Amino acid sequence: MSGATPTRRPPALTFQLPGRWLALDPRDGASAAVEVDAVTREVVGVADDAVLARRRIRDALERAVDAARDAEAHALFLCLEIVPDLATPAALTVHAPSGMRMSPAVGTSPDAVLGALLRSFETLEVDGVETAARLDGPRASMLRLERTYDETVVDADVTATATRFEADYWFAVPGSKQVVLASFTTPLGEIRHAMRNLFDSVALAASFANAQ
Repeated sequence: MSGATPTRRPPALTFQLPGRWLALDPRDGASAAVEVDAVTREVVGVADDAVLARRRIRDALERAVDAARDAEAHALFLCLEIVPDLATPAALTVHAPSGMRMSPAVGTSPDAVLGALLRSFETLEVDGVETAARLDGPRASMLRLERTYDETVVDADVTATATRFEADYWFAVPGSKQVVLASFTTPLGEIRHAMRNLFDSVALAASFANAQ
């Protein structure tokens, strides 16, 4: 990869999101906070004995909003449920990192772009690079990296340990040296395999609008 150079904005990456998702503007902090609170209440409820669960989910969603704002994300979606009456808290952030483009020597095929990207991640020892996996959908190719974090959740005098799961999907933009990053995160790290399968299915069904 080389340093930042102005490039044209890549075509929009389109997802078919199952269940119910809420689109959110991370640039509007006050509005985002209200939406996160609403999602947390709907997913967990308002019972007194669910205070730690609410804190866990609220913290995870607020972290996703902050990361999306810092990355100048193109889109941010919060998941409410995948199937009726089964709460599934998760977030999807989509953006094209402005400081990343392949060097002139790299071709524009997915193999060339994703291969160069993986080599750079290995050199930089990017967190999660040991999990890197190539995925190819019918309309897009990508590189997936995973991470899990154990976290302590505290509310008043009650403490619990929770696991957060993150999966990054680096999409090769067709016919270019650019990449688009779709980042999924969920506080349901204890069922990371099921959540990875869900995120994979969404990523593999994605496509670039008006791609050349």
